[in-house]
Order: sequence, then C-alpha cells, then structure tokens
Amino acid sequence: MIQLGSLVINHHLPVNEIRKKAFNVVKLLTGDVIVATRVATAISEMCRSLYRSSIPFRIDFELNTAVGHPALWLNFTSEQSLPGISLLTPFFDEVHSLTLKNNLYRIHAILSLRDRQFYEHEMLAKIKSIIEQKSRHELMRELEIKNSKLQESLEDLKRTTLLKEQLKEQNLRMGAELNIARMLQQMILPKPEELEIERLDIAGFMEPADEVGGDYYDVLHTDGVVTLGIGDVTGHGLESGILMLMVQTAVRTLQEIREVDPVRFLDALNRTIYKNVQRMNSDKSLTLAIVNYTEGKISISGQHEEILVIRHTGEVERIDTMDLGLPIGLDGEIADFISHITLELQSGDGVVLYTDGITEAKDINKVQYGVEKLCQVISENWHKSAQDIKDAVIADVRRHIGKQKVFDDITLLVLKQHDNLLSELPRSQATLTVGINRHPSSAP
Repeated sequence: MIQLGSLVINHHLPVNEIRKKAFNVVKLLTGDVIVATRVATAISEMCRSLYRSSIPFRIDFELNTAVGHPALWLNFTSEQSLPGISLLTPFFDEVHSLTLKNNLYRIHAILSLRDRQFYEHEMLAKIKSIIEQKSRHELMRELEIKNSKLQESLEDLKRTTLLKEQLKEQNLRMGAELNIARMLQQMILPKPEELEIERLDIAGFMEPADEVGGDYYDVLHTDGVVTLGIGDVTGHGLESGILMLMVQTAVRTLQEIREVDPVRFLDALNRTIYKNVQRMNSDKSLTLAIVNYTEGKISISGQHEEILVIRHTGEVERIDTMDLGLPIGLDGEIADFISHITLELQSGDGVVLYTDGITEAKDINKVQYGVEKLCQVISENWHKSAQDIKDAVIADVRRHIGKQKVFDDITLLVLKQHDNLLSELPRSQATLTVGINRHPSSAP
C-alpha cells in the first residue's frame, strides 16, 4: 500500500481546488482525461454535498498494489455519518460505507488501474506533490496568521522604524497588484451602448471579490451574431486577471474572423491559452461557456456552470454543460471533448449566465445560495426588464451573504428576447440532448 497523501476538507477549501487536484491525480494514474474528468466531478459533487451538510472530513489517497494490479483507493473519513455515497457509485469499481472504531465513519471508493504499468518513483512523487500543494485560500490563511504574528512582534518591539517601512512596502506592492487586477477585469467589460442590440434586452453585472478573482464575461455583436461568453479562472490575483484578459482577446479575435463552428472555436481558443499558460509556468485554467445567438436561436458550447434558459412563462430549463467541453488551458488537445446544443427562443424567452460566486455565496451559517434559489428569483421576476431581473438577483444574493466577506467574484449576464420577436416560431428541443437537465420553476 502506497500512501499518496491526504486532504483535510473544510469550508475554506474551494470545491474547484479539490476537483482540480482529483483530476490531475487520476489523469496521471490512468492517462485517461475522460475518466479523470468524471471521477473529479463525482468527488467535487460529493464535497458539495458534505459542505451543504456542514460536515468536516478528510480524503485519503492510497495506491494499492497488493491485489495483483494497481487500484486507487479514496477514503472519505469523518466523525459524522457521511451521506452522498450514490454520487460516487457510478464512477468507481467499488464503493463501501464503513463504520470504524473511535466513532469514525468512512466511504471507501476503489478505482481499478488495471490497464496501467507499475508506477515509477518520479510519477508517485509528482502525485504526492499535487495532493500536498496548498490552495490559495490556505496560503492566504497562513499569510493572515503570519501577518498577525508580525503585528504582535512589531508591538512588542515598539514598531521599530525599519520593520514598519518593510511592512508598508510589502502592503503597497500587494495593493498595487490587486489594483491592477481590478483594472484589468473592469476595463474590458462591455460598455452599456454595446448591450443595446436590436430585438434584445441585455444586462450584465460583475463585482470583484475582496481578493480579486478571475471572472470573465463579454457580449460581442458581429454580422447579426451575438456572442455571450462567461468564464471563471482558477485562483485570484494578477495572474488570474492576465489570463482572463487573454481569454477575452482570443474570443473577440475568433468572433471577428467569423469562426462560428463551436469545436473549432473552442479548440483554437484552448490551444492559444494552453500555450500561453505553459510559457507562464502557471497552473491556471478556467471554465468557459460560449453562447451564440442569431435569429431567435442559441448555440451553447463549453464547460461551465449550468446555463439557464427561461421561457416567457417564467419556466426555467437548466442546461448542464459538463459534456460540452473541458476546462480551458488544462490540456493542449480538447477537440474530441467539445460539443454543443442548439435551442430556439420564442417571444419573451431568454438565457441567464452566471459564475459560482453567486451559487456558492455563503451566509453567516455557511449555507450556500444555490442554483435553486437563483432559478426561483429569476422566474419570479422574468416579466420585468433584463436590468430589473439582474438587480433582483444581485439584491437577493447580497441579502443572503449579509456582512460576510466575499471570497469570489459575482458575475451575472441576462439576455431576454423582446416580446414582439419570433412570436410565431414553434418551440423545438435541443439538437443534442446529452447534458441537458431541465428543472421547471413556477411562473410569476
């Protein structure tokens, strides 16, 4: 049995960080991007479920070679009973729920690695490094603790002039970096006049977090095609802001050269971003969804949060984008994993895009805002203008957060087709049904 490492999970560790670690570990062990994506998704959904239940737990990664062929063992261990075993069952060869001594509970998941050769020390060392690598939130927490101790030391030493100057210089550098990141993020947002497109009602919103994240959204209009883009770069700070700027430039370039094929569009964009990320020696990546609108039809491609299609009655259709692409910048070749769906919009229909800064926003009790609440607020206000719908959602999210610190950007984009457009067109189903999860909401 080879111990690969452990993750102690609490509400300070973002689900995206856990998912990324799991993806990279399974990809190295199996060499299969699809398996890695599905296993990482299952693990992240398990973590979301335990987060919602406020259950702290630990994930142990082990490589078992004693059974004749390698197998990856994942042990979810907690002092409380662990729900959510059904989230893991479809993606692992075996999943067991165990009760251990000392009042501990465990879910034991096994993934067979029978098609792989014996793993070299260098690969195992890389896997351990991935698991042990601290997230930005953990590093920020350590930095806060160190800063606190430094402040105490400065008080004990009567805040000597030299130490005060060093601290001032450090804070100025950090403040300058965050200010630059905020400027990059705000300066490329579409101007209000760019949202004034015939037959459409569009409203967008982005509010950077205290630490500045890497949210991206854009609205581009060329030759009757309206392109909506929304994405979320991993991590925070200047590097995330730079990558977000690269993505915006690449999307606009591809739109300006009239590239409308979803596979070629996202494949070219991904190769551009991947090569730049490699040049930067960075581990950044981003989720990205592209929605093209033309003549009452929308085409959706790319992997991101769910895309919400709202009918004129207020009914909400939740479009799962998991099978429409892969994270951008994570791998150089993703063309085989890109797909798209096409939907027709009737008069008064529309689409809403958002980032997880909304759905994962927490109140004082660590309860997330959630997709269901978002759908409810949109449905109840769908008879209003796009601007009013946007304002209603943001107001409700802020009410939910209260006085809590905001750790992630909040981004929302609303597109609504005017009531006098395409009133005679029949509704149609998506041209590709894979990845669609429809949840009707009551009409206002």
